[in-house]
Amino acid sequence: METIILNVIKDGLMDSIPNLNRDTISLESHLKNDLGIDSLSSMFFLTYLEDNINGFEVNADTIEAKHFNTLQTIYNYVQSEIKQLT
Repeated sequence: METIILNVIKDGLMDSIPNLNRDTISLESHLKNDLGIDSLSSMFFLTYLEDNINGFEVNADTIEAKHFNTLQTIYNYVQSEIKQLT
């Protein structure tokens, strides 16, 4: 399941950020500094995740800027929100 979610997150980044190369995405990749995510692409990205990860919804009460630091931090946020729903 973890690998599936990571792949969906990577796919979402590729879908939301123009000219992004999948090979450059790692768990340590900084979403803004390394991958170039901005506020508009962040919205597309979150919508993509909601549409493609079963049981995941963005929670306005829990999502914070720190969740957009790295691929690892957004993955941890997704995991925590899925666990809260189950």
